[in-house]
Amino acid sequence: MSVQVLVIAFVVSYFGSIPPGTINITTMQLAIQNHRRAAFFFALAASLTEFVYAGITVRFQIFLSERPDFTENFQLITAIAMISLGVINLFSKSNTQALMAKAGSIQGRFGFKRGVILGVLNPLTIPFWLTVTAFLQSNHWINLVGMNYWWYLIGLSSGTLSLLLTVNYLGNKFTSIANNNFLVHKVPGLIFIGLGVYNLAGWMGLF
Repeated sequence: MSVQVLVIAFVVSYFGSIPPGTINITTMQLAIQNHRRAAFFFALAASLTEFVYAGITVRFQIFLSERPDFTENFQLITAIAMISLGVINLFSKSNTQALMAKAGSIQGRFGFKRGVILGVLNPLTIPFWLTVTAFLQSNHWINLVGMNYWWYLIGLSSGTLSLLLTVNYLGNKFTSIANNNFLVHKVPGLIFIGLGVYNLAGWMGLF
């Protein structure tokens, strides 16, 4: 079970980190400037910061899942959240130039320091992991009892780190991926909506 939790968290985190944001665009920017060592430490710091953010978020989600009023409508609440996340993705657009300008406005001598700063200023991971964790639990794909909680956090933070290291390796090639609006927004949006509808159908007792 621990291996399943680790693998699921890793895969979801890796692909969930692809949509362009300040973190992965800054990694790309450092790689393009041949600051690959700084990019590595930046990625490490951002991943560790997400570990903390996600840890708090998952604990909060576990707390909610233990409340009777919440558990009675667990599937419905998760379905609405997933569909909402999907719709947001569908109407999002990639703008790597704007993100690169924003990333460049943060001054920091070392990659690790910059990673901590931007990681702290990136609270969008909270609603993402709250929604995804609720979905995974409602469908019994993961169980976060005991050590599984820590394996889950290790999986998601290592997934983020691996994606950022991939961006560091690709450098400027990541731009073509980041600018592909269909790939980074439409496809995830449709997947989220599909999963939300699946949960909604389950809540309605259709299967």
